[in-house]
Amino acid sequence: MSHEAEFDHRLLDIYAELDHDRLIDLVVRYAAERLDAGGSSIFLRDDITGRYVLRSTTGLAHDEQMPTERIEYELGEGLTGWIAKHGRPLRVANPADATELRRIAADLSWTQKYSERSLKPGLAYLGVPILSRDGLTVLGVLRVSGKAAGEAFNEQNETLLSRVAEMVSVAIENSQRYGRERRRARYFHLLLEISSELNPRRSLGEMLQSVADRVRQGFRTEACLIYLQAEEDPSLTVLRAASGVPATLLNQLTYTTRAGVTGQILRTGWPVQIRVKSAFNRWNDPHMQAIAAHLGSGEYRSFVGVPLRLGDQTFGSLELINKIPSRPGHRDWFTDDDEEYLLLLSTAIGGVLEGARYLKVLNEVGVTALRMQRIASFGSVAQRIRHEASNPLAVARLATANLRRDLDRVQTAFPADQASAQEQLEHLSNRLTTIETSLGEVSDKMLEMLRFSQRIGFVRMPTQWNDLVREVLIWLSAERQQRGVEVRVIYGDLPDLLVEPNELFGVLATILKVALDLPEGGGKTIELRTSLSGDGGCVRTEVCVPECQGAAVSVVEKTQQILEPGNGKPQEPSPLYFEWALAIETLREYSGSLKWTAVDHAVCFLLDLPLGQA
Repeated sequence: MSHEAEFDHRLLDIYAELDHDRLIDLVVRYAAERLDAGGSSIFLRDDITGRYVLRSTTGLAHDEQMPTERIEYELGEGLTGWIAKHGRPLRVANPADATELRRIAADLSWTQKYSERSLKPGLAYLGVPILSRDGLTVLGVLRVSGKAAGEAFNEQNETLLSRVAEMVSVAIENSQRYGRERRRARYFHLLLEISSELNPRRSLGEMLQSVADRVRQGFRTEACLIYLQAEEDPSLTVLRAASGVPATLLNQLTYTTRAGVTGQILRTGWPVQIRVKSAFNRWNDPHMQAIAAHLGSGEYRSFVGVPLRLGDQTFGSLELINKIPSRPGHRDWFTDDDEEYLLLLSTAIGGVLEGARYLKVLNEVGVTALRMQRIASFGSVAQRIRHEASNPLAVARLATANLRRDLDRVQTAFPADQASAQEQLEHLSNRLTTIETSLGEVSDKMLEMLRFSQRIGFVRMPTQWNDLVREVLIWLSAERQQRGVEVRVIYGDLPDLLVEPNELFGVLATILKVALDLPEGGGKTIELRTSLSGDGGCVRTEVCVPECQGAAVSVVEKTQQILEPGNGKPQEPSPLYFEWALAIETLREYSGSLKWTAVDHAVCFLLDLPLGQA
């Protein structure tokens, strides 16, 4: 009676278990112990391949683990495949006896693909099908082997194991449904986590790298690759983010729309799944070997790739390489579920890429508008020079010419013996000469300014960089005094630069205005240094702003708020944000660079201008 009570109690444990892996472990242990068998195994049908895969076994020594390779049977293959094909039990006294096997069925053979430790030639074997509720589908095969003391399994054992399989089939179907729902919930939770990384205001490279890391971990793969179309050539796609392979491959691997698996995804706009290792050979992928060399397994075993698209426009592709099974016997390739959820994610990424592109265009429009405003202001200056400055200057020069004639007339009228009067007149004449010379220089400069400002764009000329820095500091002197900020300047020995002074004046002014905006309170010192770069190829300008003790916001945070407002909470960009963008755009035309870094709680702005056009 106690034995029957134990039987019922253990079956209740099996019915109550929803976790698929724990359930089948309970089943094989129960079957082996209930029939006093040396070992028991369960093979379950893979809904995608139709093969029967080893999912759990007790036929292992204590120091052995489940086989890492996927052990599976086709319909009709071996003893297990025969049971799955015909859907009826099989009881054999000696699986190695071919005569006995042929007596049972002509198509029955022992392949020895997988045997429990207890299944040896001369030992008994018993297997039964696990049928679905409607009896139309063989869900799996439950088998035992190695009856104690070399006995054979009898009809009672077969009936008992068949009844166990009938009861277990319900629990297996329930656990499979539960597993599908749990996977669905896990995928949606994963998509929500990954979506939190999508922000069009973030740096595109940083955002895509975070997505690649999360996708690789969440989908359990050896590598995740994200390709985007090249801006300069839409027919090319470039590796922009990757997880599981070295960062040195970024921006180096490129595909055309007719090359490899990636090209196929971009050309057709359809996903690609590869589940068989031999199928990779037909793709003739130019970078497959280079990528495989960095994978943990050293080869491509499985693959899924989906296009990154929004509507009819394809931006790139999201690709996963080599599914990692969650445990031995599980799938080592990607499923249709993986593909469907990747397509959902790719749509979200496509929307963010489109948003980032839109924000970039808006930024470019803002920068262009600011530049055109400056050009227009130069045109206004040209008109004002012509109408407001030219006439007064002409009157001044005419007046000095008349004064010169009068002075010459007076000087000749004085007697030669009045030396003191002659000396005073000569002194006045020298002063008048200085005024005439200065007016001539002003006239020439204004004419030159008029010609330059009337042109659409800017004209480059040899310029002494240190002089330009001094002019900017003079122009900002009132603002420096108002903020109580001192600028300590160290000038290096620099050659002339072939630049447009007005353009670079604006760049320097922008850097210094940002620097002046950082310190809180008066009495602060900013250091400005000009020098040649280490290789002597660039004129370098460094502006360093130290941390302010007791400030509510650090200079690093304040710089981020001004120049990188998209990295924090949404806020209206500072006017200096667009001026900074214009400065960077201006320097690109000189092959120069402008960046800022945080060094020892200070912020340093670094401007480099190449000497190639000096």
